[in-house]
Amino acid sequence: MVNQLPPDHLQQFVGGNFEQVGKEFLTLFQQFGGLKQNDSVLDVGSGVGRMAVPLTTFLSTEGLYRGFDISKEGIDWSIANISSEYPHFQFEHINIYNHLYNPNGSLTSTGFHFPYEADTFNFVFLTSIFTHLMEDEMTHYLHEINRVMKKDGTCLLTMFIVNDEATDLIKAGKSSLQFPHKVGEASIENLALPNAAVGYSLDTVEAMMNKTNFVRSELKFGSWCGRTQFTTYQDLLVLKKKR
Repeated sequence: MVNQLPPDHLQQFVGGNFEQVGKEFLTLFQQFGGLKQNDSVLDVGSGVGRMAVPLTTFLSTEGLYRGFDISKEGIDWSIANISSEYPHFQFEHINIYNHLYNPNGSLTSTGFHFPYEADTFNFVFLTSIFTHLMEDEMTHYLHEINRVMKKDGTCLLTMFIVNDEATDLIKAGKSSLQFPHKVGEASIENLALPNAAVGYSLDTVEAMMNKTNFVRSELKFGSWCGRTQFTTYQDLLVLKKKR
């Protein structure tokens, strides 16, 4: 385990509850993603190591972890405090433009390629990344995930699925998000900051999966819209490559 946690401002940058959320997702990775100790793991949007820190207690040196993020400060902290103790954990800063999180970025979400060879990873995960991507960005990420994932690999991701149940709960005033606007197929919380919170219908998500050669093997709904029965806050999907 790493010797110290990130400073408070970096913990808040990824939403707070640093230790609690990390431990929760390590359990979800094993329960729904089938994560094994010797897996090769890719963390898309590694932030400030909230998922990497608990993984240091789980992944063996026969496995490996790679993470990338648009936050240079988060990546610098992860390299200094995680990679220094666990050399099979490596991080890379990708300078992608984002008007909220990296306004000086020089790359686009749809124009960059993940810096890894094809068929590298057994397990790819994205926690609260597709909650900030428009449809063309999400499709591009799915293409790249499929490229770098082994044929029998698994992708676990979280996002907001705006289905009939969620819509009814939004109308009833139970939801933490309203998604009142539409931009293409995306449901948007704030038109002025469209990437702040993005949701999609399940039909749209499955069309994107089909286009990028994925099938869904698991779907667990979250509490974000006011459900009383849920798995975690966001909706959780597990994807496999088409055979």
